[in-house]
Amino acid sequence: MIYLVFQQLNPLVPTLLICPLIAIIIGMMCAILHSRVTLALGAALLLPLLFITTNIATIKSNLDSWAMYGIIYALMTYGAFRITSRARS
Repeated sequence: MIYLVFQQLNPLVPTLLICPLIAIIIGMMCAILHSRVTLALGAALLLPLLFITTNIATIKSNLDSWAMYGIIYALMTYGAFRITSRARS
């Protein structure tokens, strides 16, 4: 989906830069707003869909990468949540 907006974007930029930053920001914001961590983890699991989804065939062929990157981003979100919530206590 992100490639529809940015046509010439390098594939590594959203994978290694944009989505991890978004995952960390989601974790920090949920800790600051005293929100539930499960909401943050659910949002982080959906982050890979930003750069995987272009059509249905792409989603079907990349389900394993969606799960792998989603779990990694969820772990990053959980780490940011825990670090931020400890710093605020």
